[in-house]
Amino acid sequence: MDRCVVLVDAGYLLGAAASLLAGEPARSRITVDHAALIQGLRERAEADTEQPLLRIYWFDGAPDRVPQPEHRRLRVMPRVTVRLGALTRSDGRWAQKGVDAAMHAELTELARNRACSDVVLVTGDGDLLPGLMSAKEHGVAVHLWAVQAADGDYNQSEDLVAEADERRVLDRAWITKAVRAKDLGGVCAPPPAPRPEIAAILSAPLPESALAASAERAAEAEAAG
Repeated sequence: MDRCVVLVDAGYLLGAAASLLAGEPARSRITVDHAALIQGLRERAEADTEQPLLRIYWFDGAPDRVPQPEHRRLRVMPRVTVRLGALTRSDGRWAQKGVDAAMHAELTELARNRACSDVVLVTGDGDLLPGLMSAKEHGVAVHLWAVQAADGDYNQSEDLVAEADERRVLDRAWITKAVRAKDLGGVCAPPPAPRPEIAAILSAPLPESALAASAERAAEAEAAG
Protein backbone atom coordinates (compact mmCIF):
# COMPACT_ATOMS: atom_id res chain seq x y z
CA MET A 1 0.00 0.00 0.00
CA ASP A 2 1.42 3.39 -0.98
CA ARG A 3 0.76 5.11 2.32
CA CYS A 4 2.89 6.31 5.21
CA VAL A 5 2.59 5.63 8.92
CA VAL A 6 4.22 7.62 11.73
CA LEU A 7 5.26 5.91 14.98
CA VAL A 8 6.06 8.41 17.74
CA ASP A 9 7.90 7.62 20.95
CA ALA A 10 6.41 10.49 22.96
CA GLY A 11 8.95 10.08 25.74
CA TYR A 12 11.77 10.66 23.28
CA LEU A 13 10.09 13.42 21.27
CA LEU A 14 8.97 15.52 24.24
CA GLY A 15 11.97 14.75 26.44
CA ALA A 16 14.39 15.78 23.69
CA ALA A 17 12.30 18.88 23.00
CA ALA A 18 12.46 19.82 26.69
CA SER A 19 16.25 19.36 26.67
CA LEU A 20 16.53 21.57 23.61
CA LEU A 21 14.22 24.35 24.78
CA ALA A 22 14.44 24.24 28.59
CA GLY A 23 17.84 22.69 29.24
CA GLU A 24 16.58 19.50 30.88
CA PRO A 25 14.51 16.51 29.70
CA ALA A 26 11.63 17.04 32.15
CA ARG A 27 8.36 17.29 30.23
CA SER A 28 7.00 19.45 33.06
CA ARG A 29 9.28 22.21 31.73
CA ILE A 30 7.39 22.55 28.44
CA THR A 31 3.89 23.21 27.16
CA VAL A 32 2.68 21.34 24.09
CA ASP A 33 0.04 22.27 21.53
CA HIS A 34 -0.83 18.68 20.62
CA ALA A 35 -3.10 19.63 17.72
CA ALA A 36 -0.34 21.70 16.13
CA LEU A 37 2.22 18.97 16.80
CA ILE A 38 0.10 16.26 15.16
CA GLN A 39 -0.61 18.49 12.18
CA GLY A 40 3.09 19.25 11.84
CA LEU A 41 3.98 15.55 11.96
CA ARG A 42 1.39 14.75 9.32
CA GLU A 43 2.47 17.48 6.94
CA ARG A 44 6.17 16.66 7.29
CA ALA A 45 5.57 12.90 6.87
CA GLU A 46 3.50 13.34 3.73
CA ALA A 47 6.06 15.75 2.27
CA ASP A 48 9.05 13.54 3.09
CA THR A 49 7.57 10.25 1.96
CA GLU A 50 5.44 11.67 -0.88
CA GLN A 51 2.67 9.37 0.36
CA PRO A 52 -0.68 10.10 2.05
CA LEU A 53 -0.86 9.45 5.76
CA LEU A 54 -2.59 6.32 6.98
CA ARG A 55 -2.18 6.92 10.69
CA ILE A 56 -0.04 8.38 13.48
CA TYR A 57 0.63 6.03 16.40
CA TRP A 58 1.43 7.86 19.63
CA PHE A 59 3.27 5.65 22.13
CA ASP A 60 3.57 6.93 25.69
CA GLY A 61 3.65 5.82 29.30
CA ALA A 62 0.97 6.50 31.92
CA PRO A 63 0.59 5.45 35.57
CA ASP A 64 -1.30 2.13 35.58
CA ARG A 65 -1.81 2.74 31.83
CA VAL A 66 -4.63 5.15 32.66
CA PRO A 67 -4.95 7.80 29.91
CA GLN A 68 -3.93 11.26 31.07
CA PRO A 69 -5.66 14.45 29.81
CA GLU A 70 -3.20 14.81 26.93
CA HIS A 71 -3.83 11.20 25.87
CA ARG A 72 -7.59 11.75 25.90
CA ARG A 73 -7.15 14.80 23.69
CA LEU A 74 -4.89 12.93 21.29
CA ARG A 75 -6.93 9.78 20.87
CA VAL A 76 -9.99 11.63 19.56
CA MET A 77 -7.97 13.42 16.87
CA PRO A 78 -8.37 12.17 13.28
CA ARG A 79 -5.77 9.60 12.16
CA VAL A 80 -4.26 9.29 15.65
CA THR A 81 -4.06 6.09 17.69
CA VAL A 82 -2.70 6.18 21.24
CA ARG A 83 -0.87 3.18 22.68
CA LEU A 84 0.00 3.32 26.38
CA GLY A 85 2.65 1.50 28.34
CA ALA A 86 3.18 1.73 32.07
CA LEU A 87 4.90 4.62 33.81
CA THR A 88 6.72 3.68 36.99
CA ARG A 89 8.83 5.65 39.46
CA SER A 90 12.14 4.30 40.73
CA ASP A 91 14.89 6.13 42.63
CA GLY A 92 13.02 9.38 42.14
CA ARG A 93 12.84 9.04 38.35
CA TRP A 94 9.97 8.09 36.04
CA ALA A 95 10.52 5.29 33.55
CA GLN A 96 8.36 3.89 30.74
CA LYS A 97 7.67 0.16 30.63
CA GLY A 98 6.35 -1.67 27.59
CA VAL A 99 6.50 1.27 25.17
CA ASP A 100 9.44 -0.08 23.15
CA ALA A 101 7.85 -3.53 22.92
CA ALA A 102 4.56 -2.03 21.72
CA MET A 103 6.34 0.04 19.07
CA HIS A 104 8.31 -2.99 17.90
CA ALA A 105 5.14 -5.11 17.64
CA GLU A 106 3.25 -2.41 15.73
CA LEU A 107 6.13 -1.77 13.34
CA THR A 108 6.58 -5.46 12.60
CA GLU A 109 2.86 -6.05 12.10
CA LEU A 110 2.47 -3.08 9.75
CA ALA A 111 5.38 -4.26 7.62
CA ARG A 112 4.31 -7.91 7.59
CA ASN A 113 0.79 -6.99 6.48
CA ARG A 114 2.10 -4.49 3.90
CA ALA A 115 -0.16 -1.86 5.41
CA CYS A 116 2.13 0.93 4.24
CA SER A 117 5.05 1.65 1.95
CA ASP A 118 6.86 4.06 4.29
CA VAL A 119 7.25 4.23 8.06
CA VAL A 120 8.44 7.28 9.94
CA LEU A 121 10.02 6.52 13.32
CA VAL A 122 10.36 9.34 15.83
CA THR A 123 12.55 7.68 18.43
CA GLY A 124 16.11 7.32 19.62
CA ASP A 125 15.96 3.91 21.25
CA GLY A 126 18.21 1.20 19.85
CA ASP A 127 15.79 -1.46 21.12
CA LEU A 128 13.74 -0.80 17.97
CA LEU A 129 16.59 -1.92 15.73
CA PRO A 130 15.19 -5.47 15.15
CA GLY A 131 11.80 -4.03 14.21
CA LEU A 132 13.39 -1.51 11.88
CA MET A 133 15.41 -4.22 10.13
CA SER A 134 12.34 -6.47 9.87
CA ALA A 135 10.36 -3.64 8.24
CA LYS A 136 13.13 -3.14 5.70
CA GLU A 137 13.16 -6.85 4.88
CA HIS A 138 9.43 -6.60 4.08
CA GLY A 139 10.09 -3.82 1.59
CA VAL A 140 9.10 -0.86 3.79
CA ALA A 141 11.17 2.32 3.56
CA VAL A 142 12.12 3.50 7.06
CA HIS A 143 12.51 7.21 7.77
CA LEU A 144 14.15 8.01 11.12
CA TRP A 145 13.46 11.43 12.62
CA ALA A 146 15.47 13.00 15.41
CA VAL A 147 14.85 16.04 17.56
CA GLN A 148 17.73 18.49 17.34
CA ALA A 149 20.11 17.63 20.16
CA ALA A 150 20.72 20.35 22.72
CA ASP A 151 24.49 19.76 22.60
CA GLY A 152 24.66 19.47 18.82
CA ASP A 153 25.45 15.75 18.98
CA TYR A 154 23.29 12.68 18.33
CA ASN A 155 20.49 11.81 20.75
CA GLN A 156 19.68 8.57 18.93
CA SER A 157 21.13 5.08 18.78
CA GLU A 158 23.97 5.01 16.28
CA ASP A 159 22.73 1.64 15.03
CA LEU A 160 19.29 3.08 14.27
CA VAL A 161 20.88 5.95 12.38
CA ALA A 162 23.04 3.54 10.38
CA GLU A 163 20.15 1.24 9.39
CA ALA A 164 17.50 3.85 8.54
CA ASP A 165 16.83 4.49 4.86
CA GLU A 166 16.36 8.21 5.41
CA ARG A 167 17.10 10.50 8.35
CA ARG A 168 15.77 13.93 9.22
CA VAL A 169 16.37 16.28 12.14
CA LEU A 170 13.42 18.24 13.53
CA ASP A 171 15.14 21.49 14.37
CA ARG A 172 14.35 24.19 16.90
CA ALA A 173 12.33 26.22 14.39
CA TRP A 174 10.10 23.22 13.66
CA ILE A 175 9.75 22.18 17.31
CA THR A 176 8.75 25.64 18.53
CA LYS A 177 5.74 25.71 16.24
CA ALA A 178 4.05 23.41 18.77
CA VAL A 179 6.27 23.27 21.87
CA ARG A 180 7.32 26.06 24.22
CA ALA A 181 9.48 26.20 27.32
CA LYS A 182 7.51 27.25 30.38
CA ASP A 183 8.26 30.65 31.90
CA LEU A 184 9.07 29.84 35.51
CA GLY A 185 9.19 33.50 36.50
CA GLY A 186 6.27 35.57 37.78
CA VAL A 187 4.72 35.97 41.20
CA CYS A 188 5.66 32.47 42.29
CA ALA A 189 9.34 32.95 41.61
CA PRO A 190 11.52 33.73 44.64
CA PRO A 191 12.69 37.34 44.81
CA PRO A 192 16.27 37.85 43.66
CA ALA A 193 18.81 38.04 46.44
CA PRO A 194 20.37 41.49 46.85
CA ARG A 195 23.91 41.86 45.59
CA PRO A 196 26.55 41.69 48.37
CA GLU A 197 27.28 45.41 48.27
CA ILE A 198 23.58 46.26 48.52
CA ALA A 199 23.09 43.77 51.35
CA ALA A 200 25.96 45.44 53.24
CA ILE A 201 24.36 48.86 52.82
CA LEU A 202 20.97 47.61 54.03
CA SER A 203 22.46 45.95 57.11
CA ALA A 204 24.72 48.86 58.09
CA PRO A 205 23.68 50.94 61.16
CA LEU A 206 22.13 54.31 60.48
CA PRO A 207 24.37 57.33 61.10
CA GLU A 208 23.67 59.43 64.22
CA SER A 209 22.12 62.24 62.21
CA ALA A 210 19.64 59.85 60.64
CA LEU A 211 18.81 58.35 64.03
CA ALA A 212 18.18 61.82 65.46
CA ALA A 213 15.95 62.78 62.58
CA SER A 214 14.01 59.54 62.94
CA ALA A 215 13.50 60.16 66.68
CA GLU A 216 12.35 63.74 66.01
CA ARG A 217 9.76 62.55 63.46
CA ALA A 218 8.49 59.96 65.92
CA ALA A 219 8.10 62.59 68.63
CA GLU A 220 6.22 64.94 66.28
CA ALA A 221 3.90 62.09 65.26
CA GLU A 222 3.20 61.25 68.94
CA ALA A 223 2.45 64.91 69.76
CA ALA A 224 0.11 65.23 66.80
CA GLY A 225 -1.74 62.11 67.90
